[in-house]
Amino acid sequence: MLDSAIAYSLDLYRLDAGTRAKVIDILNKLEKDLIAQLSQRQTEWGKQRINQLLREARDTIQTYYKAAQLELNLTTDGLAHITAKATQNALQATVSVAVGLPTETVLSSIAGDAIIMGATQAGWWAKQEADTEFRFAAAVRQGLVAGETNAQIIARILGKQGFASVMDISRANAAALVQTSVQTVANDARLATLQANAEIVPQLRWVATLDGHTCIICAARDGMMWDTATLDPIDGALPFLNPPLHFNDRCVLVGDMGLTTPGMRASSIGPIDSKTTFTQFLDRMGADYQDEVLGKGRANLYRAGKLTLQDLVNGKGNPISLAQLKEKYQ
Repeated sequence: MLDSAIAYSLDLYRLDAGTRAKVIDILNKLEKDLIAQLSQRQTEWGKQRINQLLREARDTIQTYYKAAQLELNLTTDGLAHITAKATQNALQATVSVAVGLPTETVLSSIAGDAIIMGATQAGWWAKQEADTEFRFAAAVRQGLVAGETNAQIIARILGKQGFASVMDISRANAAALVQTSVQTVANDARLATLQANAEIVPQLRWVATLDGHTCIICAARDGMMWDTATLDPIDGALPFLNPPLHFNDRCVLVGDMGLTTPGMRASSIGPIDSKTTFTQFLDRMGADYQDEVLGKGRANLYRAGKLTLQDLVNGKGNPISLAQLKEKYQ
């Protein structure tokens, strides 16, 4: 099931890449509209004119963020069902007994009630909208206090002449929300499907990406296992959590049937044995790589045997559309 899970994850990256591109395009248009509103203003500013501009900007920002939220909803609304079906198909290919699906109620609630890093999608969009409005208003007011012209204020908004771009942060935050939302819905649906078949898949195994971009929190969990039905830790694993654990997390949980059939998993150095953990991978890569991933001080302690990865934590391809993903897995 590892190969199937990784293949599906790659398709998810293509899916969220397409959605990210659409959302970024929406925010690019927002930036152009905000600049257009500034360009239409005269050089002389009064308090009333400033407040009017900021009210108009707030309304414009709200309109575009609603469009961005809708674009993400169009992706995630059908994703739980597709992921459950893909998980069922992968499991069915390995066993002779019938593999079930979660109830319709469970699958429908996954997208509608998904919690993304502690908040709903709507909550995150509202926060990002407010943050963009705040940064735009602050940039305008700072420019006016400094006696800048419209052209200089526009340069401030765009991040020119040494200023930080107002919209660059907005675009990065929106991209992270899209990727993490897609992963959250998919991982929740995968977990629900595996739990619906706990008698077939008695264990869950954490799979992190074996490269230098994986954070310590995820690397420490790589290879850990939990009971599928109860989610109790197995063999000293950390308490169960379903990925993603942070924005842009690439980890997945896969079903483990306790088989010893050899297999391979991907890494930054090519395919390696599927049972290789991040700790074993780190040992294999040598001191320079360990210094890069852990930081030199922690890497020295790691090599000296004074700490483990667990000690460091506490208790893109071509875009793919949702329709293409559905056609592939249903």
